[in-house]
Amino acid sequence: MSSVEDLDSFFIQTGLQYEQIGKSTWVITPDSAHPAQIGVSADPPVVVFSIVMFTLGGQEEDHEGLFRCLLELNAELLHSSYSLQGDRVVLSGAQQLENLDFNEFQAMIDDMCMALDNHWDKLATWGRPASQSQDTGAAAEGSA
Repeated sequence: MSSVEDLDSFFIQTGLQYEQIGKSTWVITPDSAHPAQIGVSADPPVVVFSIVMFTLGGQEEDHEGLFRCLLELNAELLHSSYSLQGDRVVLSGAQQLENLDFNEFQAMIDDMCMALDNHWDKLATWGRPASQSQDTGAAAEGSA
């Protein structure tokens, strides 16, 4: 049985840089080709992982094209999915805290890092990159 306290050991085991930014909120800086951060928020009974990929520029005329692109990219993901949160495109996923083990934790991180590496350029045409420090923390705290 996992608890919020167990998450610290999971962060250490990943070997990635991380910072606790709240009582049960962390930011991970993954080894990926693009400068995004993964927000992790524990709000029992779930742990939410999220990355603000970008903010819509307000000039999008092809909403159908954007939605199609996000749905097609979702088909490549195992543990996370793209969604719209206001004017932001967010990659997020959740796991049950009670049964979470390190392998599941690492699988979520790996899935999101794969998306950063393989999807970033496809999505870049739709908006401007999100501000890491403000949007990641807000997404992590707001998603739980």
